[in-house]
Amino acid sequence: MSLRSLAQAVLGRLPRAWALHEALGNRLGLEAAETRARELLLRMLTPTQEEDFQRHGCFAVRVPGRGTFWILPSTFFNVLQLETGHCYCAVPRSEVPLSDLMLTQKLVLENDPNAFFAVANRRAELLPGLVDERLRPQRVMQARESETPARIRCFQVSMIPHDADVS
Repeated sequence: MSLRSLAQAVLGRLPRAWALHEALGNRLGLEAAETRARELLLRMLTPTQEEDFQRHGCFAVRVPGRGTFWILPSTFFNVLQLETGHCYCAVPRSEVPLSDLMLTQKLVLENDPNAFFAVANRRAELLPGLVDERLRPQRVMQARESETPARIRCFQVSMIPHDADVS
């Protein structure tokens, strides 16, 4: 193998090797950032919120005049109002660790809820009367994690028995 062909082979593989190096570095950097963000979140939670977070992965924030909101471990529509079943979504434009997002939403809801609701999107996530209030955050997360049921076409299901050997 000539020096030129060896150089071409190495140079041909460099972009892939660099992309792999960057992806691994980004992943390790994101994991470290999430670890630091989670530590900060735990320091900022009240004892009751910390207990809920350790047990269920989410915690409640009480907003005077608006009710109780659960902040769920999700990057979208993760603020659930228990009384109405509505989920709210207000996230930054850039990617941040999930724990930082949850902490930011907690602080804004506790200190300036009008600013949160002025920018948040809202959608109905569940019907409040059908699910026990204490189970609502877990039900929302379970529904989001479950697989979509397979679709069956009408011709695949028949209530009329038939024989395959009909001539």
